[in-house]
Amino acid sequence: MSSKNILWWIGLAGLAWASEEFRPLFNGRDLSGWVNVNTAPETWTVSNGVLVCSGQPSGFIRTDRQYENFILELEWRHLRPAGNSGVMIWASPTPATNAPYPKAIEIQILDHQFYTNMLAAGKRVDWFTTDGDVFAIHGAVMTPFEPNDGRMRSFPRERRTKGSPEWNHYRIVASNGIVTLAVNGAVVSGGSNCVWRKGYICLESEGSPIEFRNIRICELPSSNPAPEMMAPLAEP
Repeated sequence: MSSKNILWWIGLAGLAWASEEFRPLFNGRDLSGWVNVNTAPETWTVSNGVLVCSGQPSGFIRTDRQYENFILELEWRHLRPAGNSGVMIWASPTPATNAPYPKAIEIQILDHQFYTNMLAAGKRVDWFTTDGDVFAIHGAVMTPFEPNDGRMRSFPRERRTKGSPEWNHYRIVASNGIVTLAVNGAVVSGGSNCVWRKGYICLESEGSPIEFRNIRICELPSSNPAPEMMAPLAEP
């Protein structure tokens, strides 16, 4: 099956699974169910049902348990132009060596002004977009859907992301080592052959304030991955 057909199939499958039962992954009151791995206590706060990240210092929070096959939905908005953040799935419980972030598959959350600033500064802008890139980081592996950078970064087929301070909706379908991202209602990017394919879900603090809300998850049946396809468990 071609990468284009995989993207189409998993997108339709995600719609079919939408009738399954979702539950909140963020309760709107506190950080129950989440672990602050390497940021300050004040980096992540809750206000009026919204999870607020100051962006300082760089690092991440993760779920307190691992997830394998699932549909993850959330809304996000950057509070400042050029903001940077991300959702990481199938992640390690701790940061990679010499990095503030884990080994994981990252779903990029990047404001359009970031691209504009890079372009104005004369820097290369052909290696990323601001509309929902999906890529492997810090030793993770993924075969990206087209269009891609020829390595492990999938570029979106459509430009659907709204700039700061508007809200955006992400729908991430992750199943049997295949991940797709739908931005504001349409599947745009993803990849297959992911390693790992079971691990933690993380939210990223990366230098700029951002808000998250309506984070919910629908768990799908297990594919019984081999041990080498699963992230290590967090130590007590």
